[in-house]
Amino acid sequence: MEHDHVMEAVHAGQLLEAVVTPADQSDGWVLLLLSPSGEQVPYTTVTGVPKVFHTLDRATEVAHELGFATIRVEERF
Repeated sequence: MEHDHVMEAVHAGQLLEAVVTPADQSDGWVLLLLSPSGEQVPYTTVTGVPKVFHTLDRATEVAHELGFATIRVEERF
């Protein structure tokens, strides 16, 4: 889901939480957006590809900009 659609969904209550997690395919972080039913939707570029952030700080900053009050960080050990 891309930026403008995410903002609309957050304000409509259709997305409740952002989860920042390590990217599977590259070195960086991705945002997963959680719906009230527990569905996880990736934050994507306008071309539909999951957006990879180079730093954890930038990923959480974008989640705040999108309007999420709850942002969880998950790391793999």
